[in-house]
Amino acid sequence: MKVLVINQCSTNKGDRAVLFFVLRELARNGVDQITVSASNPEYWEDKPDFPDVGVRVIPWGWDTSRKIGVGFLGKVIHRVHKVILKRRIHFPLVRNALIAGKRPWYLRFLVNKQFAKAVKDADMVLSTGGHHVTTMFVPDAVTPQIFDMAAALLYDKPLVLWSQSIGPFSFKLPKNKLMVQKILSGACRIFIRDEASTEQIRKMGVSLEHVSKTRESVFGLCDIVKSRTRPSDRAEVMGIAVYVHTRANQLKEHEEHRRYFASLIDHAIEAGYKVRFFPMELQGTDRHCIEAVIKNVDKKENCEIVEGFPGTSDHINAVAQCKMFVGHKTHSQIFSLVAATPLLAIAYHKKTEDFMAQFGLEKYCITDTQLSTEKLIKLFDEINNNLDSINQKEQEIGSKTCMQVKEDFARMIEQVRVEK
Repeated sequence: MKVLVINQCSTNKGDRAVLFFVLRELARNGVDQITVSASNPEYWEDKPDFPDVGVRVIPWGWDTSRKIGVGFLGKVIHRVHKVILKRRIHFPLVRNALIAGKRPWYLRFLVNKQFAKAVKDADMVLSTGGHHVTTMFVPDAVTPQIFDMAAALLYDKPLVLWSQSIGPFSFKLPKNKLMVQKILSGACRIFIRDEASTEQIRKMGVSLEHVSKTRESVFGLCDIVKSRTRPSDRAEVMGIAVYVHTRANQLKEHEEHRRYFASLIDHAIEAGYKVRFFPMELQGTDRHCIEAVIKNVDKKENCEIVEGFPGTSDHINAVAQCKMFVGHKTHSQIFSLVAATPLLAIAYHKKTEDFMAQFGLEKYCITDTQLSTEKLIKLFDEINNNLDSINQKEQEIGSKTCMQVKEDFARMIEQVRVEK
């Protein structure tokens, strides 16, 4: 069985952890020919965390990668290619073809050649778990992920959307909405990881007949945690991961958040903690936000940033050594739950509230619209007083969740095999 895994974002620590799970479970279920379509294949040259089966990495179908050292002219050409050619020509052509339900002869000129060949050879196309089908991050969902899903359907391949958060949606162009509807209805199976996704699919006018519930992929990695030491026996370290919205690189939306985080950190330091920041982006897009938070902390010498980019296993095990964790970035929260490290979760999307509710820890979750210094400190104190009981609940539910997501994945593979 040949499987093409699409929509992988190489520079995102959460996406890398999802791929860790997907590859491991594909191999465990007898799939030995795997191709991964990734945003920046060069970030996988060392193949960290890859299983001992044949895995090759190729670019996205909508390949917008830029070679290093191309100079100013090369950067200009890349920008024109990415913004004008891909967004304004290639995307609409693929969208219109999907809506018409007919593969055009010129599709091979719109899609990366390696991707096109991998799709044609695949018995199944699997979209990695995550938050790919939404307009939350990019207007009208004009994204490489949506483009590649559409291309897979145009090549008449079984498309599985695995462990997804779907929505929210807000479309300016009706054709783009219709394109997303075609993807949701055309996928042979959709597995959702949070309750809010059900309503989002229903609002899009898509049948729930081929929709199943599962859990977040990374919950299936609970078995890689090497130490289950009680938090009360761990070093006084509070881990933290910040979230920077893709449209807020100038941090205008995050100015208040920085002050809130800094005040919480000051409080944690007074309580005896040292603070360790865990970057979640390999390209450093969250680094400037981390440094801005530290700049507002009184005792900066008690803060440190994890340097380098350890693999998924090392990252999760480092979180397992923290006494407590403050997570704003989604997969940093999931890493904490997997590691059974008591978590103060800050939700920028409903999915975080759902994940915390799945563990019975919703009272330790606050939305970023409710954020204030007082609320953060209150939650910190409550968690700090209940570290071991929270840890025990995370371990018990985490173990069951790990087993469930593995079983769901194995069942999905078997169903596709039978239908092939």
